[in-house]
Amino acid sequence: MIRAVLFDIDGVLLDSFEAGFLFFGDILAAIGYPRPTRGAYTNAFHLPLTLALKHLAKAELTEELEHLHEILENVSYHTELLSQPPHCQEVLEALYKKYKLGIITSRNRDGLSKRYFPFAKTEKYFSVTVTIDDVTHHKPHPEPLLLAAKKLGVTPSECVYIGDSHTDIEAGRAAGMKTILYGGKKNKDADKHTTLFKKIPDIIATL
Repeated sequence: MIRAVLFDIDGVLLDSFEAGFLFFGDILAAIGYPRPTRGAYTNAFHLPLTLALKHLAKAELTEELEHLHEILENVSYHTELLSQPPHCQEVLEALYKKYKLGIITSRNRDGLSKRYFPFAKTEKYFSVTVTIDDVTHHKPHPEPLLLAAKKLGVTPSECVYIGDSHTDIEAGRAAGMKTILYGGKKNKDADKHTTLFKKIPDIIATL
């Protein structure tokens, strides 16, 4: 029986590709590196901030990352480019009445509290949030998912993790959780797949 539903943010609860593409481009420009192509950013989209910057710059960025906090203070995040999937709020409201809800994201704590929640207004639904700042190993390692289950007081087998990438499915399986792949990708290891957010409650009911 499923008792907890865990979500990734980017690509699931939030369409943040355009905002992230501009954000990372502005950061790289600020430290003297070329802006990424869309293809390059697609490959870095699910990486944590510092790993994504290294991947896009093709450099270790040792000195730059020491001053990353100051750099970020001067780079705007364009929330006007963000959008939630159709029916997102009503689905979260319905799930909130039946399950414990959590977020597991490769964003840092600021990316969650200063960018996602102020835009989405969904904080009330989630009993636990796990960011890259809370763990030693990021997805596809199962540590973030196992930490969320522990904080919620449920076993991994009582959880379903909903993500949009192969990394999410790998992490979910490694943690011993059910998985739902949301969006246009295909992955034979996912327990279920949907491109419609509003179908998520019905899918969970079949797990």
